[in-house]
Amino acid sequence: MRNQNSNTLPLIDLVRYLKDVGWTLAEHPNDKLILFRGPLNDSGKPLEIAIPKNVHYQDYNSRVNDALRIISILKGKDIKEITKEVLLTSHDIFKVRILDTGGYSNSISLPYASNSLKSLKDLFVYGACSEQVSLPYFDTPLQVGINHAHLCRFGHTFEGSFGLSISSPIVNEYVQIDMFEEQNALPFERKVMERIIRGIDLLGQSVNEDNGDILVNSYDVAFNSKMCESLLDLSSNKTIRIGLDVEWSSKFEVSEDIKNKNNWILSEASYAILEYAAEELKKIEPYNETIIGNIVTLHSNKNPMSDENFLRQATIKHEINGKKVLVKLDLDKESYTVAYEAHGKGLPIKASGVLYKKGNTWRMVEVTEVSVIT
Repeated sequence: MRNQNSNTLPLIDLVRYLKDVGWTLAEHPNDKLILFRGPLNDSGKPLEIAIPKNVHYQDYNSRVNDALRIISILKGKDIKEITKEVLLTSHDIFKVRILDTGGYSNSISLPYASNSLKSLKDLFVYGACSEQVSLPYFDTPLQVGINHAHLCRFGHTFEGSFGLSISSPIVNEYVQIDMFEEQNALPFERKVMERIIRGIDLLGQSVNEDNGDILVNSYDVAFNSKMCESLLDLSSNKTIRIGLDVEWSSKFEVSEDIKNKNNWILSEASYAILEYAAEELKKIEPYNETIIGNIVTLHSNKNPMSDENFLRQATIKHEINGKKVLVKLDLDKESYTVAYEAHGKGLPIKASGVLYKKGNTWRMVEVTEVSVIT
């Protein structure tokens, strides 16, 4: 997780923002500058903003500040508000408030600060791991989680007890944003943030209903064991209340189940649920298996035949230890198509992957093969 100079706005964010608010790119005689033209001034000529192409150029920050001042005047908004709009063009922002600072105003101890950053890093690392493979726990992080954390940035601290922010990119290249918008699809980075927020919200529901199994049984869309532990670590042995919040980039719609959800506070009751869930999720033992059975149901939240990268589901009836059970399979488009065709013909399928049981529910993930039995 990279530390970001709070005085330096990422160039790509500013470029995206200017395009979004109607400024157009133009040629500049100095190839080290990016030129934008905006609305007409009193003389009938377009306003111009020139920004260095490299954030390390000496005049980068001063030129960006000039650009922000121009935009703030045109939009009638404070520069801080414009800065936040720029960041939210391509980032979701996760906010953490340390509500118990030990009698000190707006400061925390250095050891706790170091531990907090590690805990937050783990939350994002293992959130990405679960988004890749929805397992209940991980012994070690997957490479995809490590890579995702490197893309996230530790932002500035803010007032209100002691607060800090993590900026999580929704995508890295502007052309990618266009691609995802055209397909009405969510990029991986946004899915990770939604998983984290969904877990926090389900934690709140678990506390309200005094039922830790709500969180445990939702590991496929929310927290795995390591994510629970990361929030426990953030609490410094369950002694510190934590406030959590999120600001979403407007580039993509937020999923309905967490839309308009914000401002959570983790307290003693929250930590008891997290502790319970972390231990329960570790008890689920996945193993490699090949199963055979007839399809009972097929399910997809979106068009299953689209090229978007998301998991579809099939449920098959399979015999385990002499007993017929239902097994939910997480499938990609290709495997789902095979299952769909088999279901239409009333034929059984063979599936290989990682199988595990939680409560009365059997599930298979990391499916490597699906074939029709004729």
